[in-house]
Parts: sequence; C-alpha cells; structure tokens
Amino acid sequence: MDIHSLSVVEVIVLFTQQERRAFERLSITSQVLINANGIEELVTCKDVNVEGMSVYLADDHLKLNDEISVYFNDNEPFPTLHVDADVIRVQSLKHGFLIALEFITIY
Repeated sequence: MDIHSLSVVEVIVLFTQQERRAFERLSITSQVLINANGIEELVTCKDVNVEGMSVYLADDHLKLNDEISVYFNDNEPFPTLHVDADVIRVQSLKHGFLIALEFITIY
C-alpha cells in the first residue's frame, strides 16, 4: 500500500486502526469450541492475538458483555488451552455475526 496515494481521511483511519491494538492479530481460519450460557457450539475463529479473538456465529445469541469459555483443540494450529473471554463487539454480517472477544483468563 502506497501511503502517498491515500486521502487524508484514509490515512487517519489507517493510523487509528493500527494504534487501537497493542498486538497484531493473526488471521487464521480454525474451529474452536465455545461455551456460552451453558450451550456448547463449534465456531470458526477469524483471527486471534494475545489479547483476544474474533469468531463467526450463525445467530446472535451472544450479547455485549457476555462472558464465555473458549476451548482450543490440539488438533488445530493452536495448543490445547481454555480461555475465558468477554464479548466486546457484535457485528451483523450478511450471513451471521462477527463476535469480538477479549480474553480474561487463559488456562
């Protein structure tokens, strides 16, 4: 991306988005198991970093500030671990929802 070809607004947005995260997210498509309100579901992970992750859901049963558990399977690119996370954003997509999670505890 050539920064000289961007408008002032695009540059401001680019810098603002980069400054919001202390760590870069790793884009990865993998399955993780979540437990939300006693319901377990296999979902697709979109990206992850040391502070949180994003997952795709077919429906909107997760709400802002819900606390959930995430289980990474050792057959996937992640080591086996368990994470407690808070829902910090629910974004409606054409088909489903993109859920942003902030890690609280990593086991």
